[in-house]
Amino acid sequence: MLSIVVFCKTFLKGGAEKQALIISGLLKEKDAHVILVIWSGDKIDPANLSYIKKNSIEYVGLKGNPLSKFIHLLKLVRSEKISIVLSYLTLANFVSGILKVFQKDLITIGGIRTDKFPYYKFIFEKLVHNYLNDATVFNNYSAQTKFVKKGFRQDKIHVIHNAIEIPEAVQKRQSEGELRIITVARFVAPKDFHTALSSFKHLTEKKRVEKIRYYIAGWGPMESEIRTLVRELDLKNEVEILINPPDITGILKSCDIYLSTSLFEGLSNSIMEAMAAGLPVVATNVGDNKYLVRDSFNGFLVPCGDIRLIAEKLEHLVSLEDIRKEFGKNSYSIITEEFSEEKLLKHYFSLFSELADSGGEKRTKSHK
Repeated sequence: MLSIVVFCKTFLKGGAEKQALIISGLLKEKDAHVILVIWSGDKIDPANLSYIKKNSIEYVGLKGNPLSKFIHLLKLVRSEKISIVLSYLTLANFVSGILKVFQKDLITIGGIRTDKFPYYKFIFEKLVHNYLNDATVFNNYSAQTKFVKKGFRQDKIHVIHNAIEIPEAVQKRQSEGELRIITVARFVAPKDFHTALSSFKHLTEKKRVEKIRYYIAGWGPMESEIRTLVRELDLKNEVEILINPPDITGILKSCDIYLSTSLFEGLSNSIMEAMAAGLPVVATNVGDNKYLVRDSFNGFLVPCGDIRLIAEKLEHLVSLEDIRKEFGKNSYSIITEEFSEEKLLKHYFSLFSELADSGGEKRTKSHK
């Protein structure tokens, strides 16, 4: 039986944490022995804890100082005869690499989920990737291209796109005079809510339909700045901010268009969830968004910060119901055919096999 630790710093809300849970559940379904390990043992979102319990996934929350946490983890790896550690994000990647120093036969696989890091973190990740872990899974080709040019060992990179659970296709609601645009994101600067709100303001001034609503769902440190901008743009009656709503899937299904104005991305879970809900997408051409949004097929790709062009693309979708429906169906088809959980699991098993056969490090092989 395959014995695997899936390792994160926390299990709060986030794209990396969501993917860690997905792969844990899928591996368990295939009868692998899976243990979720949380470095900061008390930092777990209630919804994630519910998922863990619902799927009967074993999990361990580490406590104490860093040394005691590491010793606990090392003992766990040895006592449970763990063969593979899958880690997500910088701290977990580093700790996994140090584990390998003490447990030579352990296969350690890091995880990188964005194509942009602060300089100090980039250098740290490069050292961990090049000299400690056997491989690193990137969830986007954009990061692979950029990082190899800056010194990451190409032979240790493996690209595996995110996956999500695919819901059954649903009939889109009738708009009945009100169009609903939505963004789901953390309230942080890289999501560029200034561009999103300014574009929406530009759209409302055209008054193509009786009413257009814009929903911003998420949470984060910039909440007050976003609320201030809504007031300054005189959008209080058109914009609703939803803080950490429990049913994102239901909200997405009640909307008509998804908008993403991020300045950088890896592969966006939020866009994927919107596509799974059958929404057309207007998104900035960053990270691997081009693998999700096919221009003029299921949405539009636009340059960062281009308020007028974003408003123009939104207006196109707002004005043409048939195009919205067609693009929404195409979004669902792309997710179903190319980003399924089955495909994700197949790629991970392929990676495990190649690393085991080669005794650790593997040559580059990328997958969509």
